Amino acid sequence: MKTSQTDGNSGAGGARMVLIMTAICMMVVGFNTTAVATILPNLKAEFDLTPSGLQWVMAAYTVASATLVTIVSRLGDITGKMGVFFFGMIVFAVGSILALLSQDATMMLIGRGAQGAGAAALFGTSLSILTAATPEDQRASVTGAWGAIVGLAIGVGPIVGGAFAHYISWRAVFATDLVLLAIAFIIGLQVSKRNYVPDMRQADARFDYAGAIAMIMFLGPLSFALGNGEGKGWGSMFTLVPLAVSGCAVVALVLTSRLSQDPLIELRYFRHPRYFMAAAGMFFTGFTLFAFFVYFNVFVQSPDAFGYSAIDAGSAILPLSVSMFIVSVTAPRFLAPYSFRWPVALGMGFMACGFLLLMTTTNTTSYAGMWWKLVIVGIGLGIGFSLLPRLGLRLLPEEHVGQGSGVINAFLYFGATLGAVIGGLAESITIRRGLSEVINALPAGSSQRTDLAHALTHGTPSQVQQLIAGLNPDTGAQLAKALRDLQDNAFDSAMLVAAIAAFVAMMLALMLLKGPVPPVHSAVDLTKD
Repeated sequence: MKTSQTDGNSGAGGARMVLIMTAICMMVVGFNTTAVATILPNLKAEFDLTPSGLQWVMAAYTVASATLVTIVSRLGDITGKMGVFFFGMIVFAVGSILALLSQDATMMLIGRGAQGAGAAALFGTSLSILTAATPEDQRASVTGAWGAIVGLAIGVGPIVGGAFAHYISWRAVFATDLVLLAIAFIIGLQVSKRNYVPDMRQADARFDYAGAIAMIMFLGPLSFALGNGEGKGWGSMFTLVPLAVSGCAVVALVLTSRLSQDPLIELRYFRHPRYFMAAAGMFFTGFTLFAFFVYFNVFVQSPDAFGYSAIDAGSAILPLSVSMFIVSVTAPRFLAPYSFRWPVALGMGFMACGFLLLMTTTNTTSYAGMWWKLVIVGIGLGIGFSLLPRLGLRLLPEEHVGQGSGVINAFLYFGATLGAVIGGLAESITIRRGLSEVINALPAGSSQRTDLAHALTHGTPSQVQQLIAGLNPDTGAQLAKALRDLQDNAFDSAMLVAAIAAFVAMMLALMLLKGPVPPVHSAVDLTKD
């Protein structure tokens, strides 16, 4: 396959400008992944959203991103990465405008879906653009910075989103997107004008339309099923039909990838253990991050636990965000020349230990007893975000870096989706079992038992607190303690799920990353058979 390559003019200064451009866009992508979670109560009040509608405000973004990221990454390989990157900025901006000006739930959901499509283009091409514009000996550092920025944006999103909603308006979240994207667009024009990013498009490549359709029919219905399984029921047609469609689509994807001369996803690369580990490692990193992130916020904001506000809850995660950022920036400089085996395994091990330590956190734990556990998790996430993309992409030929970037990021998104679902499932099972025990402990046949049972399963925290206040003081105190213990157990369940996932990733790293570091672009040999 011929590659039409135009050498870029990117020296140290050019690489820094490309890094700034991609960093701003990654801030927007990561920020919108989590900041919107803190303004959901505002959206519910303004648009009268149902619980399902609230869920889709988040899911429309992540499902669109996960479904399209591999496709647009491949388009970048064929038509040019910078063109797809610019297109992503424009589409994301259109989505932000729709969300900013939305007057009803439909307009908001369309805007969030457009943001997700733009995020796919930005996320799927940013790392390959940055890699192409950076000299080989500096790529480890800039890859680490890229991962650090993504993690930092996800971490600070709740703080910024909560602050906007509290002090200005929830619409300020989307207005901020437009300001940042305008700055990135202007920088991008300079990057293109000065030819800082070499043109690595494949001159004779053809787009795999059959593979693209199979990918959409695989990830779209699968994400829908996972996002709605808990609410609709795992045995309902709303869940089983999408899962069946997804299962058929994955078979079609494998067949089209084998038959196509220019497949959307080159499956033979997965035969390289280090490329497989890069994709699997990013899956588990996304899984653990969202299994932790979503339910940590729920736990610390619960009146039965810490009772933090949205801003306080976001601030509480800062030790994790800061340690993840510092490690992501500094670790590649020291670890890049050596085998990835022990650094990656230690990173996953740090995550597993941190999540296990967080299981000892209770509603009586002070913040002083919790922040250092978040630092341990942040160190592990920082190592993962900085080294895993580099581990996989260095093995690929330059013309397939965009495809590889899309695949690795798709695994990250899919892992995040599954982590939120599995973590939520573990938490909800624990809460249901605990509520049954709490309700059965109340006096049988009393109206208070009936009212409390309804409030505990369907009411708000304030309604539960009002009913507890009306009980006998001793009974009320015992019930309040039981509910606090229940929140502790639910949080422990989510952290145990995250710890198990991190431990599995650590064992995979020890098994797959054996032997000396292979040379650059060595995975290309797997496609010659």
